[in-house]
Amino acid sequence: MNPFARQAQRFLPLVLAFAVATPAGIAEAQEPKDGTAPKPAPEAPSPDVEDEQEVSAETKEEAKERFKRGLQLLREEAWAPALAEFLRSRELYPTRVATNNAAVALRKLQRYDEALDMYETLLRDFDVPEGDRAAAQEQIAELRKRVGTVDITGAEPGTAIVISSVDKGEYPPVKPIRVPAGDHVVRLFKEGYEPFEARIDVAGGELARVEATMVKLTASGRLRVVEQSGKAVTVLVDNVAVGLTPWEGTLGVGDHVVRLVGQGKVGSQPARANVKGQGLTTLKLLAEPLEAQLRIDPTPPGATVFIDGVEVGNGVWLGRLKQGKHDILVKADGFLDTTESIRLPTGERRRLEIELERDEDAPMWRKPSRWVLDGSVGFVVMPTFGGDVADSCADGCNSGVGLGGMLMAQANYELGSGLGFGIEAGYLLANQSVNGRSANLTPVGFTSATAGTANDDLRLQAFMAGATIGYHLGEEVPVVIRTGAGIMVGELRDERQGTFMTRGNDSYSTFPVVAFPRVTSFYVDPMVRVGYRFLDHFELSGYVQALLLVALDEPRFDDSLEVSADTDGIGTYDADLLMGSFILGVAPGANLRYDFE
Repeated sequence: MNPFARQAQRFLPLVLAFAVATPAGIAEAQEPKDGTAPKPAPEAPSPDVEDEQEVSAETKEEAKERFKRGLQLLREEAWAPALAEFLRSRELYPTRVATNNAAVALRKLQRYDEALDMYETLLRDFDVPEGDRAAAQEQIAELRKRVGTVDITGAEPGTAIVISSVDKGEYPPVKPIRVPAGDHVVRLFKEGYEPFEARIDVAGGELARVEATMVKLTASGRLRVVEQSGKAVTVLVDNVAVGLTPWEGTLGVGDHVVRLVGQGKVGSQPARANVKGQGLTTLKLLAEPLEAQLRIDPTPPGATVFIDGVEVGNGVWLGRLKQGKHDILVKADGFLDTTESIRLPTGERRRLEIELERDEDAPMWRKPSRWVLDGSVGFVVMPTFGGDVADSCADGCNSGVGLGGMLMAQANYELGSGLGFGIEAGYLLANQSVNGRSANLTPVGFTSATAGTANDDLRLQAFMAGATIGYHLGEEVPVVIRTGAGIMVGELRDERQGTFMTRGNDSYSTFPVVAFPRVTSFYVDPMVRVGYRFLDHFELSGYVQALLLVALDEPRFDDSLEVSADTDGIGTYDADLLMGSFILGVAPGANLRYDFE
């Protein structure tokens, strides 16, 4: 590969990333030949500058240098530092290109609501060329799909609004409150009232409503915050800006998190203030340069964050810290605590994403106990009924398998673990035919029987009732392993007719006769089923069920039934056993389940 090809291969990914960083590519600073500072968009004075003449050449030059630094950082994909430079450049001397690139950086940082505002500012405040305007409009349309709106009602006028550690002004807001789609923690604060906090899910392009309930403090105390060196800096109490130092106000009794925020990097790390009832608590903090910045994004979104042993709030935390080592602890109900130690060097801007592992033993994940109703219908297959009838079927005999159906209903009490106990009742119907088996007919008055063949149409019908135990696992694709045991009571109907020889060697056929012996069996019916949930409380499943019958009595053919024996007079059949001691069946089918959660 020649040197030029190697260089092209090296820089091609950077060129592609650079080209897609903004709808029309990253806007370069205009470098006039006379060396003056970059100008705003053509003939578009910025509304951020009241009088262009008031902006000094030194200010313009600093804005230009800030912009060029931000541009280099964009090329390096250092989105957060680049954003800081573009925003500072805009603060000094707002231009179209700085505004556009600030929007790009915000989008890369997934601060979609701020990116949307910045793109709208670009189109509203500057004369944007047609091609760039169309590209920006496409970005606005896409961002609106990723940004939702929060509508807050019920708060007291003047209440401070903080959403996921971002200050959103006071209530009532002067413009719609936009946030990136996702989970957020809404916190409302007003002196003299208990803080209000709520977690919300905001969908892109949708409106999420928060009905606030502001409760006046009943147990309160006073907190006074003083900056040790006498600086006037902003006081944040529980992530809400409440005023400048020295500050004093009424708060609820208990622990509160306080920190100071000044110009640039000046501030204090989070500190705990314990407010006591009917008393004054004084907290003295030192506002000093904080050389590092940290953003903590916990999962779940409402998890509680601790920094160096101080609880700093729920959900996202963003602030400046001293350089050096810091211990981060994140806790949430139902999850295992996670601790992470980090070291922040000077100038570091870090985003720390901490995802907690679910504590499967936590009570909140245990499903509540519930009553469950099941109904199932299955197709029953029994290889044989057994007994003398089936066992006497030899050469020339045709014995079909037992076929039928079974209906079952269960009522179960299921524990949160999935283990359930209950009762069941059902109905079983099965038929089997045995044709051409060996049989005997004994004429009345004779001591010996005549041999022949008989055809038997057997029908088992019975009611079943018993107890069940089972285990239910899974939600989207639930699986149930269950077995029942109980008593089956019914009858085994046998319709029989045969062909025999008289003592004079004449063949004759008997007319059909029917016997209805009683059947009592112990049964076991293990089942495995797999299905899916729908309509919150329903499950539809397919299953395979086994059925084992253990005979508790001997259902036999009624040997008192008389049939015509042709010239031999009247005859009777033997008292054949119609069902074996053990019968095994298989029943595939469908089940519908309803749980009372």
